[in-house]
Parts: sequence; structure tokens; C-alpha cells
Amino acid sequence: MVKKILKLLAVVLMLFLSAAYLRFHFLGKELDIESIKPYLTQSIEDKNDKMELTYLGCAGFIINYHDKGILCDPYISNPGIFNFGKKHTPWKDKVAETTLKSIDMVTISHGHYDHCYDIKDLCNYIQPESKIIADISVQYQLNSIYTNKTFQNTGLHYQQQQQWIYNRDSTFRVYPLQSIHNPHIGKMEFFKGKYSEPLSQLPERAWQWPKGEDYSYLIDILDNDTSIAYRIVLVNGNLNTEGMTALKNLSNQRHSDLQLQIFWKEELVKENMMNVYAVAKPEKVILHHWNNFFVSFDEPLQYLRDSHLPEVLKEYNKKGIPVSMMLPFTSVKL
Repeated sequence: MVKKILKLLAVVLMLFLSAAYLRFHFLGKELDIESIKPYLTQSIEDKNDKMELTYLGCAGFIINYHDKGILCDPYISNPGIFNFGKKHTPWKDKVAETTLKSIDMVTISHGHYDHCYDIKDLCNYIQPESKIIADISVQYQLNSIYTNKTFQNTGLHYQQQQQWIYNRDSTFRVYPLQSIHNPHIGKMEFFKGKYSEPLSQLPERAWQWPKGEDYSYLIDILDNDTSIAYRIVLVNGNLNTEGMTALKNLSNQRHSDLQLQIFWKEELVKENMMNVYAVAKPEKVILHHWNNFFVSFDEPLQYLRDSHLPEVLKEYNKKGIPVSMMLPFTSVKL
């Protein structure tokens, strides 16, 4: 009887793994760039240009203002199953060294590898004393990057009241917004959990990068320490009640200029996206995390099928919602 049960469990497990493999194998679809050209984000050029936005793919962005930079979610390598922990794309191959050296603040949304896998090599470029902001579990996960470094470890606690966090010269400030990560397949969310103690080295397997807690961020670019030159709401999950309340309170003081919106599964994000849009009232929305991060950037670019990206871009713009997208490793002036 026990043997029959074990055999049945083995069959169920094999079927589940096969279904998961097929699901991920057909996760993406090649992007016809010509068809979405009308919806690529355009630069706003004028003589007072000071700010540049660079998209790294997945959920990664670099925001440059004057000679300072903030980087969100350091991930560019796209490792596969068989080279995970071994493939590390050099940052200078994708981003100008001067841009990398301008960075003195890093935000991380959560602990999954596709949001912070390349933090160690990034630390060879960013400014000393830079603040690295992430959930406390993620900070434990990344603990080894602080060895013999002067970076400021800013660990977030999900249940605590959040506060504005400033970079060294107050060019940038960020406000963490509590968010919820969506399930991957059905109602299942992979790689949940958290670390409660610092690790001695970075994890070497994908499942050793647990989520911790999830954060979106309100990002202010400041002039003269107090004047807000530009405001960005970076959405990295569905804002929960606390996150949305904080965004409402802060948006009553000033609306956002730009909404950077996660858009990997249309049906899971569109309601929250529109709620954020109604509260933040941005002038434009740029979709991110739409690309198939299992596929190397050396191969044809794919979008995630469940994002319905080409159709969504057309549909939202028809409704008068200014939604656009950027291709990985491209930059625009804001």
C-alpha cells in the first residue's frame, strides 16, 4: 500500500514538473519591434535637459539627474538553468562606466534573483557610502556584498511605518510602499520565505533567493534639497492597503510625473495599475518586467505571453491612457 502511494506521488510530481517545464518553455513570445514602435517611449528634448532614464530589462532602471544616479533592481545577466550562479554579464558591457560610477543609491523590490542577481558586480562601480535599500531578509541574503565595503545597509521592516530615505546629497529620496507579489502559476508563488540571519556568501541556486517582502517605491528627484523636480512611482507589485494609503497621502501633496508599472501578467496587475494611476495621476506610464527574463539578451527579444504586450499598448492608448515601453538598455530624456 505504501509503495503504491509513493508511486502515485511520484507520478503526480512528474506530471507537475512536466507541466511547469512546458509552462516556462512557452512563457515568452518573440517581440515584433516594428509593430510596437509607435509605443516606444520618446525623449523630451529641451535646453534644460537634466534627467535620463535607462531601462535594464526586467524591472531594472537607472535614473540619472545631473551627475548623480539611482539604480533600481540590479539584474542584467539572465542566467539559464544550467549556468545559474556562473553566468554574470559585465555591467560595463551594457551600461556606460560613467553612468555606473554616478550611482549612489540602489533600491531592491524583493529577493528573487531576477531583481538583485547582479548586485555583487555592481558594487565594483557604485559610489562609496551608497545606500542599498531592501527588505531586511534581502539584506541578510546579500550580506556578503558589504564585506570590506562602506555601503550603507538600509534594511526595511514590512510592518513598521516607512519614512523617506535620502541619498548623501539629497538629490534623491525614496519612500518604500508595501506591495504584494503575484502568484507565478495559478495561485502558487515560487520561492517564498525569508532569511532571519545574515548569509556568509551569495546563494548559488535560484531557489535560494527567496522573496522576503515586496516593495514598490515613490522616488523624488530634488533640487536644493526640498524642491521636487520630478516624481516617479515605481510599481513592483500590487500595492497593499498600507502601500496605497501612503501613496494617496503623498500624492495629495504632489502628483507623480511618471509611473513605472510592472506588467508581466495582464490580468493580475491591471486593476492595481489603474488604481495607482488614478491616485498618482502621472503624465505617462512605462511598462516594465514584460520581457522573458529566462532568455539571454543575446537571443531575439521575447515578451511574456501573459502580458499581451502589443495588444495592451494599443488598447490603453486608444482609451487615452499614455502607456509606452522601453527596450532593454535604451535611454530617454525626461
